[in-house]
Amino acid sequence: MDAINEPIRLLLVDDEEEFLLATSQALSRRGFEVSVAPNGVTALDLIEEQPFDVVVLDVKMPDINGLEVFNQIRVRIPEMPVVILTGHPSIHDAFDTSRHGIADYISKPVDMEELASKARKAVADSRRRAGSSKPSAEAAVVTQAIDVMIVDDEVDLLDSLQKVFKRRNLNTVTAESGPAALAMLEERLVDVMVLDVKMPGMDGLQVLRRVKDKYPSVQVILLSGHPSVDAATKGIKLGASEYLKKPPDIDELVTTINRLFEERREMLEEQQKKLIEEIRRRYPE
Repeated sequence: MDAINEPIRLLLVDDEEEFLLATSQALSRRGFEVSVAPNGVTALDLIEEQPFDVVVLDVKMPDINGLEVFNQIRVRIPEMPVVILTGHPSIHDAFDTSRHGIADYISKPVDMEELASKARKAVADSRRRAGSSKPSAEAAVVTQAIDVMIVDDEVDLLDSLQKVFKRRNLNTVTAESGPAALAMLEERLVDVMVLDVKMPGMDGLQVLRRVKDKYPSVQVILLSGHPSVDAATKGIKLGASEYLKKPPDIDELVTTINRLFEERREMLEEQQKKLIEEIRRRYPE
């Protein structure tokens, strides 16, 4: 099928369930291929996992607000057009969208025809600027990489693991403390975190609890120089996926990272399917 006639792949991001369900169905009836995300964290996960032509993004959300999500999209996929939903439009808002690269904005309550029109225009303008049609889904999968964060107060270990991971084609960032790791997650999510249990100040279990509260899809591997059944049990109860001895066997660690990445991808796909099924159940044709 010609790319011009293919359905536009749209990601709708809003924490209001009724709006999310009703709007996704309305856009689907207008020929869009709609995926939905009830919060900013899920939206960024989906953007990493699959290609979209346009994002329709609510400004006010509880976990990461819309403008923060927009900034992260700009870092990861600069060419992605984004339409902002706002309850308080103003001339100043319009100026900001133009200056910062937001494709358009629309105020709530939303007129569906206007939203569909703005989304189509945003995609058309983006394709025109690119000078070509959208990339294929196959190309997007090939270029996908695993993002890993290593958190440890031992600088030498951080450096050595980062070098090894780079040779294994893993995108790697490092943090020397729990607070630094949490601050980095505010700027960019990762797929897998490799986390030392024993650190000064905020220890690994405290970091794990914070990560799982705010970013539940991030897979966490705990490392311990003195592993124990009690510590492992606590870690698993808090949401850790694996508990390995420190220093880790590199092959085992990399294999574990790859496995957890695939499990995370499958989990996100399943969540997406459930959201779509709920839309269809609550709003039958």
